[in-house]
Amino acid sequence: MNSSSSSPSPEEEAQLLEQLRQALLSEDRKAVAAIRAILEDEAQLSEKVSPIIRQHLAFIKENFEGEYGIIIEEIVTKKLADSQDEIVNMIFPKLNTIIKKFITAQFQMLKEGIDTQIKTVQNRFSPKNIFSRFFGPSDSDLILSQLDNPEVHEIYLVQRESGLLLGSYAKEKNTDQDVIAGMLTAIKSFAEDAFNRGKEDLEMIQYENYKIFLQNLPSYYFAVAMTGSISTSEKENLSNKLITFAEVNVPFDTTDVNSTLTDRISSALAKHFDQFNIQQQ
Repeated sequence: MNSSSSSPSPEEEAQLLEQLRQALLSEDRKAVAAIRAILEDEAQLSEKVSPIIRQHLAFIKENFEGEYGIIIEEIVTKKLADSQDEIVNMIFPKLNTIIKKFITAQFQMLKEGIDTQIKTVQNRFSPKNIFSRFFGPSDSDLILSQLDNPEVHEIYLVQRESGLLLGSYAKEKNTDQDVIAGMLTAIKSFAEDAFNRGKEDLEMIQYENYKIFLQNLPSYYFAVAMTGSISTSEKENLSNKLITFAEVNVPFDTTDVNSTLTDRISSALAKHFDQFNIQQQ
């Protein structure tokens, strides 16, 4: 037998190898084509990937602290250490305001409590102190004379109906006095309309550490901005001072508001209240 006639030629060997390769890789090619079709189709890709993502998110949610807690704690600790100055600068102004407001409120409650207790004791057991109780400073004022004294910073005399400024006094000059007068009138009118109880007037506005005491008169009102705690007797003293000032320095007819009138009243306010002490009778 001639061996050369039975052996395949190189071309035949190559063809047989190609057929074998095609047979072996046909399944892989089908799988690759299916994967490519999924990758190129957004809907099919989402259908396959979304359950995996949801499953992983659920795992993170249930095991977050154990898996990532230490890492996040280290990041936060480092960030806080690196940002101490920024945090202090951000928190301190608000914290300072809150502390001052709390202290002011506590002093106010303390004054009112002492006033009430002393008046009760005097009414029951100390008739000989009637004169001093009516005509002298209250015992609570003497006890707390050095604590959180009320201090007047600004006074506005405002026409009731229009909100026009009739005169003003301020320890530190405020360039927006007309705007403030209008704002106070708006707040006062809103409060009195919203919580109307007959003919009652708004008497006090609290803003942060400031109190604005309102002395209402028929055609105008005083707005006194102050800090500190103010007792009932101090309110009466301030009210009497304002009414006495109005009787002497404010004309009966204030319908014609002009610069001459406001300058005259403002000068009088500065003269009478520049060194005014609410605690002095």
